[in-house]
Amino acid sequence: MPDLELVSPRGDRNTLHSIRGGERAIAYFLRSDTCPICLKHARSLAELAEAGGLGGTSVVLIVPGDVGEAREVATKVPSTAVTAWASGSGHAAAGMGVFLSVQHSGTFLIAPDGTVEYRRTSALPPRSMDRKELLEAIAR
Repeated sequence: MPDLELVSPRGDRNTLHSIRGGERAIAYFLRSDTCPICLKHARSLAELAEAGGLGGTSVVLIVPGDVGEAREVATKVPSTAVTAWASGSGHAAAGMGVFLSVQHSGTFLIAPDGTVEYRRTSALPPRSMDRKELLEAIAR
């Protein structure tokens, strides 16, 4: 997984690998801070994390754009179990480009060494996260 530079809802800058702190993490890339399906997936991840259903795996929500978009996601997914960040144009570096004006979204399970253990991406947000698949990947 590329070590993307990210910005927090408060304007702090950090990298994805620093945020993970060498631990296993789920990075969920939303297509925008207004995508209702992406926000639903983000809330689902927050609920799983809050309930201990992710085995201690942290969750990083990443939206394209800047501090304003990160702030919107943090407001719309109010949970201490996840963190919200903005990637600027970093989604493309993670392999999720724009096709016919549609930003791709996706779910990545990142190992402690930074490699990707699981990946599911799509131009269609309903297909960018599969709860069952993700939980199976975490259990491996």
